[in-house]
This record gives sequence, C-alpha cells and structure tokens, in this order.
Amino acid sequence: MRMRRAAALVVLAGYVVFLLDLALLRFPAARPEHNAIPFRSVIRDWRSGGSLFVWNFVGNLVAFVPFGMIPSALWGRRTGIFQAAAFSLACSALIESIQYFSGRRVADVDDLILNTVGGILGYGLLTLCARLMRARVGDSGEPAT
Repeated sequence: MRMRRAAALVVLAGYVVFLLDLALLRFPAARPEHNAIPFRSVIRDWRSGGSLFVWNFVGNLVAFVPFGMIPSALWGRRTGIFQAAAFSLACSALIESIQYFSGRRVADVDDLILNTVGGILGYGLLTLCARLMRARVGDSGEPAT
C-alpha cells in the first residue's frame, strides 16, 4: 500500500507542477483585467458561448478535480469534503494571488469558485470509487460474487 501511495503522490506532484506552469507561465495577458465580482466572467463567457466558455468554465472545474484527491493521498487517511474543499480553495487562492501580483495573467474570483467546486467533484469521485471497490471486494477481502 505504501508504494501505491508514493506513486500517487509522484503523479499528483507532477500534475501540480504542470498546472502551475500552465496557470502562471503560459499564455500571459497583455493587460490583465482582474475580476473580483463573483460569476461576472462565468456569465460573460456563457453569453458569448463557444470555446471560451468551455476553456474557462469546464477547464477550471476539470483542472482541480485531482486537488480534491490530494488530501487523502497526502495524509494517508480518510479526509472529509471540507478538507478537500479547503485544500482546493487554498491552492487556487495561491495561484490567483501570484497571477494578480505578477501581472502576467488575469486573477479571477470565478476561478476560485470553479476550482473549489472541481476539488469537491474530485473528492466525490474518489469517495465513489472507494465505495465501489469496497463493495466489489467485500469485507472479507475476497472479490464479491
């Protein structure tokens, strides 16, 4: 079990580095207009539709799904939805703060919201998979028939 946890942590660490590179270094904005009004950019993107909405809305949700799984992997014990949400929010806030202060990218409160929801979805997915595995294997450790 230790090897599986170590492998999961290595994969997650690699993903975090990839996401930080994507969020902080790639695609700099010429004149970033930061957004502190909740749902402003989500509504704007919804109205314009197309790929902008998909990239912003779906991308922010999906990008943070693994963050909902990290607390359980890090601490090696079952964590709750609030820990997963708080971890996702804290990581997102760190990224948005760096974007704001660096002036390279747009800092957006909607990203905080969507990233946190993505982390919660990741926690839910992890919980669902764990329940399905327990049901399949059963309490005895033998595969269920």
